[in-house]
Amino acid sequence: MNLSDYDTYDVADEAVSDRAFVCPGASIGISRAVHLARLHAGWSVCDQCECRKQTEGLSQQVVDDIQRVQEFRRDGLDRTEFGVRGPWLNVLDRSLAERLAEVFCVCLQRVGQSSLPSARSGGLVSADSGTASEVVPVREALPAIVTGYDGRSFSQQMYAGVTEAVSRLGFPVYDVGRTTAAALHEVMRRTAGVLGSVMVTGAGYGPAWVGLDVFDAAGESVAVVWKDFGIRLYQSGESTRAGSRLQLDTAGLSDTGRRISRSSGGICGLDAESLYRRWLSTWFVGTAGRGLIVVTDDQLVTERVEWLQRQGLAELVLRGAQAVDSTNGVLRLLISEDDRYFVLQDADGRTYPAELLAQRLNRLLGAGFGQLTVHSDVVTGRVWLTDSVLPTAGAGTGTAVERIEDGLAFAGLLLRLNPGGRLLV
Repeated sequence: MNLSDYDTYDVADEAVSDRAFVCPGASIGISRAVHLARLHAGWSVCDQCECRKQTEGLSQQVVDDIQRVQEFRRDGLDRTEFGVRGPWLNVLDRSLAERLAEVFCVCLQRVGQSSLPSARSGGLVSADSGTASEVVPVREALPAIVTGYDGRSFSQQMYAGVTEAVSRLGFPVYDVGRTTAAALHEVMRRTAGVLGSVMVTGAGYGPAWVGLDVFDAAGESVAVVWKDFGIRLYQSGESTRAGSRLQLDTAGLSDTGRRISRSSGGICGLDAESLYRRWLSTWFVGTAGRGLIVVTDDQLVTERVEWLQRQGLAELVLRGAQAVDSTNGVLRLLISEDDRYFVLQDADGRTYPAELLAQRLNRLLGAGFGQLTVHSDVVTGRVWLTDSVLPTAGAGTGTAVERIEDGLAFAGLLLRLNPGGRLLV
């Protein structure tokens, strides 16, 4: 082996100048070994390097991984229904997550202001009750934002930056820590005056991906005019199950670091898990002795199912997504990584279409359940409940019903409505 191939380039050595690798923007060359190491590590500057195709010495699998990372960076972040997703570090890191969290919080603030009565939207009050009263501006305290993160190993690191960014803008923060989307929504439903929530999660994507989801106080998605923040939104030709991907080009996103209020917001820890389990248990009243198979790979959802079993509320059988299940004659509920969404299979392993499931459950809803209605979305296959008696506490003016998207809450309702284990036709 010719070791000179791996020597660091010396500008005084003309003999090896043709073997030097100079990174874009640098003036000093590096050895081939360092060049390959930087390619392997996914350095973003390598995307603009004229030598990026010189990969001799790397395995084909590594070369394919490098190409895939470069494509992700070129395409930008994926835009999802509730937020964004991207490969951890190679595309989305803590710094970018903080800036995106600021974007989402500003949009949440705009939504909150638009829902206020017109008398308050101007922030004006009268200094005197007389006819010649002086109208002076008053800065009202910002409403709180709930924050949480999922169980991915790197979510907690990004979450620290997101929570800091939300507080830096001036919003009080309710920090619920490790949680799931369904539990986060329950916190918003039970906490008055909450503006919305931000969750660090990579749900729906591979294990190396991470992202942010943002919800308003009613649990709905928040509209973002990306160009207002210097972010370009464009369509990719790549197809997925949901159609063509939407990408965000964040090259023009400025590092604002601004505040909406005069001071940073406080951060308050909140025991969301105890609150959620207490609410969840109410859905399993009268279900003791009734069985259901719950299929999930999420550790926190697994712990909740085990807790329900210890409480004697139902005979729930836990299965992993890859486990082979030989149990017959029992309904199976497949809960996704985002535990708001689920799929129900009958005793023979057939999946209930969302529309059919909603129709059958609405037929079973009678005395004692008159306030509940089951709804479905044929396009996405999602099923949710609405409760007209308990409106969402954190929602703005005009919210009439409570929308519940929760796999385990649905399991409790299903056991109460369908004790025989088969949905009626």
